[in-house]
Amino acid sequence: MPDYPSAPVVLAALDEAKNVWVGSGDRRVFSVGAGASAPVQVFPRECFDLTTDGDRLIGTVVDGALKLTTLFTTDGSGQRWAPMTLPKPVPATHGYGYSEGRPHRQSPDGAFLDTSPFGITVVEKGRGRVYVVRPGAAQPEGALQLEPGHEQDIWRALATPNGVLLLLAINYRQTALLHFALDGTLLGSIPESDDEDEDADELTWGGAGVCVLDAARALLFVQDKTLLVSLPGLQVLETLVGEWTHFVSVTPAGPDRWWVGAEDSDALFLLTAEPGHPLRLHAANRPVSPGAPLMHVGYKTPAIHWTEHTSAPLAVAAPVAETWRAVVRNDGTACEAVRVRVSGVLVGARVVDVSVRYRGQPLPMVEEHRVNLVGATAGLEAGATAELEVTFKPRSEGSGPLTITVEPCSWQWQGKDEPRVLAVTGHPASAQFLLTVE
Repeated sequence: MPDYPSAPVVLAALDEAKNVWVGSGDRRVFSVGAGASAPVQVFPRECFDLTTDGDRLIGTVVDGALKLTTLFTTDGSGQRWAPMTLPKPVPATHGYGYSEGRPHRQSPDGAFLDTSPFGITVVEKGRGRVYVVRPGAAQPEGALQLEPGHEQDIWRALATPNGVLLLLAINYRQTALLHFALDGTLLGSIPESDDEDEDADELTWGGAGVCVLDAARALLFVQDKTLLVSLPGLQVLETLVGEWTHFVSVTPAGPDRWWVGAEDSDALFLLTAEPGHPLRLHAANRPVSPGAPLMHVGYKTPAIHWTEHTSAPLAVAAPVAETWRAVVRNDGTACEAVRVRVSGVLVGARVVDVSVRYRGQPLPMVEEHRVNLVGATAGLEAGATAELEVTFKPRSEGSGPLTITVEPCSWQWQGKDEPRVLAVTGHPASAQFLLTVE
């Protein structure tokens, strides 16, 4: 995609990974063959995303505005394309939109593919569309039309026997898991759509991923736990504590076993989810040794990373204040502004007073969504570092997860008569730890 890092990503693997298709970051796709020694075979035309369905490849083609134009299937050679007929999407609503009665504003951002045991999904977040292709099918079974997602939202969709499971991470934080039939009926949701408890969304703060295990069960990863939920109704069956500060990918590792890997991390976990037994998750060695990267030409966007920080639990006892210290570095291009966010239930409940210093200067913080304190300051140059100090002063007692995020941003205009807003325009650095106030 334009303006994104150009490191390669494996898009699809056939014949037990003897023939691997690799995208070079500019939408060109080619095969490296067994052991990367076979002659390069150029894919016949550009595609946006690619995945496997048995012994065939399924891909998406977008136009210059990143709007889906073609959904196609081809055999392993990639030489003969068969376009699929796209069905007319059926309206579906979920209650997490932005329009408030105004016409939906579409901002196409590509057509992404994902797979589950029950088919392939095509997600056009910027247009609010989700298509479902069943295994081996010649055409999509159906499609949903939802309110388009914002540029700072993350959508993950997986096919189920009943329809499609949709994970919304709204503005990187608020989370909803929705299960739709392909006629637009809402089969279940987390939080429940009729739940009037103002704290209900605490259960799913910081959505990190979703996985369909089988016809009756799915997993939802949020920032401090993994939820085992039922299908189709999304009732929580079991909760497993664990930190998921980045989005995760899940892939089968054998009967009732899955590999779980977090983005921006080399850590790998093995999840066991046998029916009738508790969930088990433990760190594991990688199934293969990573080789040298094929190509890396650096970041084309800002990329904030920690150079010094800790995720160790922090205890604060009145009347003494405690300070969490860290250093960030911008490994990408320069950013126009930096936004610091301190999030957690203790912040929203005012169990602690929080003050922030950035580059030695106090940073004014404002409250947002009852569980955030947010402050914005000047940008960070490419290669530059900055010190961050977050001080906690006790007001009451309690314990809970706390997340500190440093986001590279730019100012963007919403419309002619609307004020400009800060938008995340690169890779943020995020740290999470347990805060106890005594």
